Amino acid sequence: MKCKIIVLITIFVTVQAQQISQKFEKEAKFLEIKVDNPEFQMEIDLLKNKYNEELNDLKTKFKKEKKILRKSYKVRLKDLRKKYKKKK
Repeated sequence: MKCKIIVLITIFVTVQAQQISQKFEKEAKFLEIKVDNPEFQMEIDLLKNKYNEELNDLKTKFKKEKKILRKSYKVRLKDLRKKYKKKK
């Protein structure tokens, strides 16, 4: 019985991981265009590079904000622990 549950969980996790990776691939696929006109292709490549730069900036900004938020909540949790420790 345990073996069946483990197999089912493994299959479920594998399927979910594949779906997540497919979502990330779709993110920049719209800029993966190849054309015959070299000038047009160069403009597309520039647009793609700008998009990637802005996306990376957003990701780093989000990471920094997430880190700051996490630190503030850690401090709040620490204060709560102290508060309830004193009550006991």
